[in-house]
Amino acid sequence: MTKKRHHYIPQFYLNGFIDHNNRPYIWVYDKKGDDIIKSTARDIAVTEHYFSFKDISGVKDTDSIENFVAGLEGIAASILKKIFNNNTLNDNEKMDFAYFVALMMVRVPSFRENIETAFAEIAKIFMQFSASHKESFEAMVKRYQEKTGNDLGMPIEEARQVYLNLDKHYKLETNPQISLAMSLNHIKDYARLFFNMKWLFLRARTEYKFLSGDNPLYYFDPTHNPRSFDGVGLCNKNIEVTLPLSQDFCALGTWHGKEGYFQATNQLVKIANQRTAIASLRFVFSSEKSEILKNFVKKYQDTAPKIRIG
Repeated sequence: MTKKRHHYIPQFYLNGFIDHNNRPYIWVYDKKGDDIIKSTARDIAVTEHYFSFKDISGVKDTDSIENFVAGLEGIAASILKKIFNNNTLNDNEKMDFAYFVALMMVRVPSFRENIETAFAEIAKIFMQFSASHKESFEAMVKRYQEKTGNDLGMPIEEARQVYLNLDKHYKLETNPQISLAMSLNHIKDYARLFFNMKWLFLRARTEYKFLSGDNPLYYFDPTHNPRSFDGVGLCNKNIEVTLPLSQDFCALGTWHGKEGYFQATNQLVKIANQRTAIASLRFVFSSEKSEILKNFVKKYQDTAPKIRIG
């Protein structure tokens, strides 16, 4: 049976944020809305055909990537159980955990949208550059017409002006299959990177619990100068990676920090939750229904990290 409903956040993971006083429900906070939505892991972070693609024969494949991702999720579920029991991970288990972290980074809509935006922006820059020199553009178009036999359907100069003023005429969009392929192709590279980081597993206290969201992984360099032309990347020596694992646990990855397990203060939980809210594209998931939390989430509209070109 083909699978059309694809979770971009795994169900087993979402179950870690269930309200224990209102099973099996999770509370969903919308950055752009006022309602606090009660839902289940089955109906959260799911999109039809999110992992579907057309194969070389043009047939839609709905299962191959979904099954691949499900296989990684099965391994990850057993690793998270070990973490929740405060077990020490061996090297193989650390690598499995690193793959889970990488998957949680690249599988979400925020990551894919950034790829699609970057590709569209690069295409626009290339098109405008190609049209910036009139004679070269005319020669390029004539070569194209001679080679293909196709006609532009408009004078060459008119086409050149369209290229130079693309934003007035068109909105460039990237084929979603490109972002799907690129995101999954980089899992191994990110996993190797995360494997080499130091991971500290923070435990929440009873007063405050960890949140998650539709883009749960966030990285931040507290020493970075926001006025700097240099961006923030995972290889920054002072980078901090946060990934909530459940309402009770959050992973903190650094290059030079501590490893193991740590009882987090309420303030540390609040900081982690702020980063989760910042990173989320639109939705934040919680085990608690709270007007205070709703107002907290709404402070972070349009804060999800974005790739900027140029």
